[in-house]
Amino acid sequence: MLDRMFTLESHAPLSPYAPKYKFNLSRSIWDDNKKIDKLKKFLLKKEKEILKLPYNNDGDTGLGEGSVTTRYARYNLFDFTDECPELQDLWRFIQEHWYERIAREETHAYKTKIVCWFNVMRQGEKMEAHRHASRFSAYLSGNLHLDNYHTFTTYRHMDNMIDIHNIKGALIMFPSQLIHEVDTYHDQAPRVSIAFDLHLTNLNDIENQALDFFSRDFSTEDSRIGIPDDTKKDK
Repeated sequence: MLDRMFTLESHAPLSPYAPKYKFNLSRSIWDDNKKIDKLKKFLLKKEKEILKLPYNNDGDTGLGEGSVTTRYARYNLFDFTDECPELQDLWRFIQEHWYERIAREETHAYKTKIVCWFNVMRQGEKMEAHRHASRFSAYLSGNLHLDNYHTFTTYRHMDNMIDIHNIKGALIMFPSQLIHEVDTYHDQAPRVSIAFDLHLTNLNDIENQALDFFSRDFSTEDSRIGIPDDTKKDK
């Protein structure tokens, strides 16, 4: 599943007050091109419908009101599984990535909820530096690109950064607090990607509670949509 781990890590501190940190970004490749293409086609068709929802905000991405990104907290992408069965496969893919990541890092399998949306960028657009969370409840976020794009997503912390090429089917999961941005897109065809946040459910965080209406249970067995009961295993 996971094919690579990228790391943002500080240099060895030379004083007791120098910064010390280490952040891992995990990658796995969804290699079913046929399902990815169907999903991309569905999202482009869905764009106009999502744009009819009330404007929320751009999340500091710099994308205008006419961008579907600015409706990210008005719906959950996984509510459309009846219209697009490939979303069930995406759900499983994200969940398997998450389980393998936390097993490698030996972190707890917290009860989580997921908020998921999609982005469409067109020629000349870029995504400004932003982060998905910075509060005490910050956990994990991710993105997945639905084609091979001539763009990079740059992840940074303090004076350290890493550029990751946006390739088809690549899921990148990263700590939500990391600032990231996408360079200017120059191709003519729309650039379509999917993004999500995982939120811990056991924290009393007013900011996360505001998203409850659009979040869906992610780490509980009942949330494993599309998986037959006889294949479900306790995690």
